[in-house]
Amino acid sequence: MPKMQNFIESCLFGAAKEISTAKAKGLRIKAKARNDMATSADFASESFIVNRIRKSYPDSVVLSEESYLKTDLKADSLFVVDPIDGTHNFIQEIPLWGISIAHFSQGKPTAGGIYLVPQNELFYAEKGKQSTLNKKKISVSRKARLEDFFLLCDTRINNINDFGYLNGILALEKISQHTRFLGVAVHDMGYVACGKADAVIHFKLKPYDFAAAAFIVEQAGGTVTSLEGKEWGLESTKFLCSNGKQHKRIIEVLKKKV
Repeated sequence: MPKMQNFIESCLFGAAKEISTAKAKGLRIKAKARNDMATSADFASESFIVNRIRKSYPDSVVLSEESYLKTDLKADSLFVVDPIDGTHNFIQEIPLWGISIAHFSQGKPTAGGIYLVPQNELFYAEKGKQSTLNKKKISVSRKARLEDFFLLCDTRINNINDFGYLNGILALEKISQHTRFLGVAVHDMGYVACGKADAVIHFKLKPYDFAAAAFIVEQAGGTVTSLEGKEWGLESTKFLCSNGKQHKRIIEVLKKKV
């Protein structure tokens, strides 16, 4: 059985090559639902990663975006995979997308890696160890005032409105330095983990979107909770990841209704 860090990193690099090969052959695009797409590169990446898991960790189960959606989230050994996070950006050739692999045991994260392929940035975290970016230790920002925060937010505007948070987001925009929408969870959370952004708010995520990235933020010294301030897990959908300095205040501002 290989060392987990070596295994996850080699899977991420290998999957990136599979994506490049699939793209060179010409992408085939499948519409799963309205505004929800997958490409031949997604499936090639997923197949490569899952085959590696089956070979090296045969007793593990897999949760993955395209083909492995039903599994036991409390399994002793669970790999959570997003073969391409940011597929729409990838299709449009916007260089904001990545690959994510996390390992969980009995519902708790033990290791996770995300690879921002266009930037060649690989983030990794393991239980009991500080997060790294390209092998160098990273930590969240030290900004203390919300007025100085660079915030990221990631969802459709109509979702924010439907969930009742639009006025809260507008209030945060007025208080903070900036609020930006990137459209990909691995970038958002990775940037909070390494201090490029101070907080990110997500309103509608699936486990494969955040499993590795949220853990990486925590291991970089950040705070990750639901939007109610509760502990996060694989069944969570709404997230706040921050440097911890104004976490409670952001949650309070988000509750603003008018």
